[in-house]
Amino acid sequence: MRRWGLILLILLVTLGVHAASQSSAQTIMDTPLNNAPYSDAGTIVTLPASTSITILSRQGGWYHVRLDSGQDGWLRMTSIRLNSSSTSGSTWGLGWVFQLFESGRSGATGTTATTGVRGLNTGNIANAKPDAQAVNRLRAWTATPEEARAFAQQLGLKAQPIPYLPEMRGNQP
Repeated sequence: MRRWGLILLILLVTLGVHAASQSSAQTIMDTPLNNAPYSDAGTIVTLPASTSITILSRQGGWYHVRLDSGQDGWLRMTSIRLNSSSTSGSTWGLGWVFQLFESGRSGATGTTATTGVRGLNTGNIANAKPDAQAVNRLRAWTATPEEARAFAQQLGLKAQPIPYLPEMRGNQP
């Protein structure tokens, strides 16, 4: 009897790993499809927002994906949204097994990846709007030159003069 339990467990884990490695997703913004999982890798093509993809594997903050056309490449994990129906609506009532292999934490809107670098992306920068009130609130944290000198003296820091770089005019120094 134990043998059958072990065989069933191995089968469930195998199905779960396969489902997790073959998840579907879509891009959330225009994003480059790279030929390697690095920010300085070559761009194969730029994918528009809402492009359907199949996730093949994950490496750090990158997903190896395949397009419907058969082309494959690498996308930053911050540029895609996993489709919630890709694993949770499985047959045979095994959705809970597949959810074990999803990365990140679950919330009301699905799984959120918690690894990788989060921050500004090209969409954030292109759609940025100035906030004068926030800048004014930051001024409260400004240190006067006297306060800065006193702080540096407390830490035993010493001034290091650094000459300015020559002004560049055109391509000539």
